[in-house]
Amino acid sequence: MYNFQKQDSMQTLEEGLKEFYSINKEFKALAEKKDNPHSKVFKEHDYTHVLFGLGTSIEEESLLDSYTLWGTHWSWSRIWGFYKDPEYKSVVDEIIGKYGGWWSIMKIYLSLAPVKFKVIKKCRKMTKKWNYHDIPNEVLNTPLKHLREEYNIELLSPDQIPINRYLKSQH
Repeated sequence: MYNFQKQDSMQTLEEGLKEFYSINKEFKALAEKKDNPHSKVFKEHDYTHVLFGLGTSIEEESLLDSYTLWGTHWSWSRIWGFYKDPEYKSVVDEIIGKYGGWWSIMKIYLSLAPVKFKVIKKCRKMTKKWNYHDIPNEVLNTPLKHLREEYNIELLSPDQIPINRYLKSQH
């Protein structure tokens, strides 16, 4: 378990992102591309990984989708623009291929329904929704513990997340 995944982590959101990028170096490069207008959305997505304490396994990505849909305010046009971007589309396509295609991804998502319902319940208990876009500096410099208290964000415990159940052998 990483520090950003602890409910009472005193790391700031920015420090949590640095830890997240130390584990996911390829994502840091994508999120910091100065010549791509959609890199900001990628970074905002990475902030949600940190805020909600989730890694990048397909299961955690699926659960993060539920946290995002139910626990954040986001712009459909900004997200849609990101997914249409050829550079980021190739990353998404690589992930989908890694798990056997869209049908396999759908089966994974459906199999996680019981955990997704737990996420939805947690989001319904939030006192306000997280603003997905345009995160101000003062929020970036706020400890995760305080942000989670302010929004009443309760993380899933590690034993509730079935990580890497679907990863295919890379032989």
